[in-house]
Amino acid sequence: MQDDITIIHGLSSAALAEVRRIERQKNYLWPGAIGSAMVRWRSFVHQPNRRLWDDESGGCTEWACCGDPWRAREYLEAMILAMSRRRARELRCLVEALDRRY
Repeated sequence: MQDDITIIHGLSSAALAEVRRIERQKNYLWPGAIGSAMVRWRSFVHQPNRRLWDDESGGCTEWACCGDPWRAREYLEAMILAMSRRRARELRCLVEALDRRY
């Protein structure tokens, strides 16, 4: 766990509140999980060698250090699906911008 509070620049306070509520409800998430996933996905997408990612390399398996960018993207998608339509639209807009860059 990297953060205990989710902060995602570009989301309204209402959307952030919904993200925090869902993080507390889902047993596969933790407080700050989606903010951490957004940072992980954004940093991966902006890496010049992103297409060379090796799923089999394993890394150290610690989320805070070598977290899997594909798992980060899956967390973001799960959150989008769990949110209300109106609030999900905000997060989807941010994630899809990164997806287009990838």
